Amino acid sequence: MKETVIYNAQVVTPAEILPEAAVVIRGSSIAEVVQESAPEKRWPNAEYIDAEGAYLMPGFIDVHSDNIENLIQPRATSIMDFELAMREQEKQLANEGITTMYHSLSLMVPVSGVTKELRQKDNMLRLVNLIQNFHEGEHLIRHRFHCRYEITNLDLYPMLEDLIRQGKIQLLSFMDHTPGQGQYRDLVAFKKLMAGGSSDQEKDEIIQRRMRREKLTDEQICRAARFAHEMGIPVASHDDDSIEKINFVTQQLHADISEFPVELEVAREAKRRGMKVVVGAPNVLMGYSHSGNLSALEAIENDCADILCSDYYPPAILHAVFRLAERCGLPLSKAVNMATYNPACALGISKDYGSVEPGKCADLILVSKKGKVPVILSVFINGVCVSKLQYRRDTAAVSGDFYD
Repeated sequence: MKETVIYNAQVVTPAEILPEAAVVIRGSSIAEVVQESAPEKRWPNAEYIDAEGAYLMPGFIDVHSDNIENLIQPRATSIMDFELAMREQEKQLANEGITTMYHSLSLMVPVSGVTKELRQKDNMLRLVNLIQNFHEGEHLIRHRFHCRYEITNLDLYPMLEDLIRQGKIQLLSFMDHTPGQGQYRDLVAFKKLMAGGSSDQEKDEIIQRRMRREKLTDEQICRAARFAHEMGIPVASHDDDSIEKINFVTQQLHADISEFPVELEVAREAKRRGMKVVVGAPNVLMGYSHSGNLSALEAIENDCADILCSDYYPPAILHAVFRLAERCGLPLSKAVNMATYNPACALGISKDYGSVEPGKCADLILVSKKGKVPVILSVFINGVCVSKLQYRRDTAAVSGDFYD
């Protein structure tokens, strides 16, 4: 069986960073983690990779990202080939350190009477099937489906049950984007987020229509959640805005994950109830929520956040991890856990993924710093190097000859 030894690395484990350590990969799994800087003699037939002091950490597990929508439909009137977009995206994701992506596709109704073309039923089903085909076929990273179900979308409830029954969902979350509560509890702020071109009166009429929309009954939501649990699918709530909602999602839905709670006290209560709290990595980088809700930094500083997701900007995870360690005083191992071990635990896959430990799948990334910016050097999935980036210095350009 093929062996690979990555040595002279700063190995990031769930509890600490091991300096001048090595990881032995045997086949597709991590066989050993040893604190030796150059252990060549112990495995004479292995391939040796000198990490040159770089960090060796688990690949990121992104529990929530709708970025694939932007690659398929980059403009309102532009639809790209679905498979082309998936192929291009996974190359990008690998080089951003994401080795497992839970594509968060929205089964939701239109915001102002017009459905985004990609979110029409036939296109969504096509994309769901493509995610499954990628996961089961030839691919770079691991692709999974995070189904975000909008509870005002009554028409697609049978489709939701079918997808659960067919085993095509790996994470289910329930959303309610009705103005006046949740993410959009501030109606003034919501009006500012609405697309331009409409008058204030027209926007008010749209808001009123949305507030009057019928929703799934609690019984229907509970039935879908119960069905998901029976199929081994984790259940999450979305934009929790009150203690009452936390009571409902924990006691009735038995949800284990709270995505983007909108207030600190709600995040604190979700954490107290044993839920894993998800915050956005872009929120960390910006220092605020783009929709005016809870700051991810505030949640982390108050020990009310467990998981970093990319939300809509996949590069953010890597940079948020190091931002938390370097500017917020969080131990790097703990910051890395937020993008690796903690999501693996929440999703029920920590037996195989999410940490650098013997027996786990060898989904690993080598990370170094270029100036103040962390960069990916190499990506290993199942022990295979799927990407290697070689940074260089153009001596001609540095000397000025190139521009003369």
